[in-house]
Amino acid sequence: MLSKFRKSEEGFTLIELLIVVAIIGILAAIAIPQFAAYRIRGYNSAANSDVRNVGTAEEALFADSQGYGSPVSGVLAAAAAVAAPAVVTGPLNGATTTAGTTGAYIHNALGAVPFSLSNGVTLGASHTVAAAAPVLGTSYVLVTKHLQGDSCYGRDSDSTSMYKAIHAVGPATILATGDVTVSAPNVDNLAAGGLANCGTYNVM
Repeated sequence: MLSKFRKSEEGFTLIELLIVVAIIGILAAIAIPQFAAYRIRGYNSAANSDVRNVGTAEEALFADSQGYGSPVSGVLAAAAAVAAPAVVTGPLNGATTTAGTTGAYIHNALGAVPFSLSNGVTLGASHTVAAAAPVLGTSYVLVTKHLQGDSCYGRDSDSTSMYKAIHAVGPATILATGDVTVSAPNVDNLAAGGLANCGTYNVM
């Protein structure tokens, strides 16, 4: 009776423990890289969504004022469109029409439309402006990248296509002014390729 009781108290053998540890190690080796890739895909999705939303804001401003505008983070105020590339980084919430309210908006000489930017996403924009007053944007190029993402996403006012390029430096690098190709009217500027770290754009 005592021998049966002692036999039931036996634990796992060393071989069994080693097999379990080996299985856990194999599963971890498979899961950890997949999890990292999943996180990067999530960051890239945020950048992709933001460039689409800012493009929608540009088109809304064009519908109101017959001109595109430049992205600004600050107090909502009337200002002329800026032709030079502008870069802003999220998180940003859309500005309201309340005086003194700070936020993000697309503006030109005749109006403004608010937009939002996700945490960690950088937006770069380049505009071509009309020579005559009022100063209105005639075309735009938008590019976004998440700080932890590995891709740039682009949109051009002269095309219905969405573009994607692999960022050469990769994660932990924000979008630079040199990553934004110059906007030219009636030309799909992103189809010609990228600049700086964003590499060659391909239609999504």
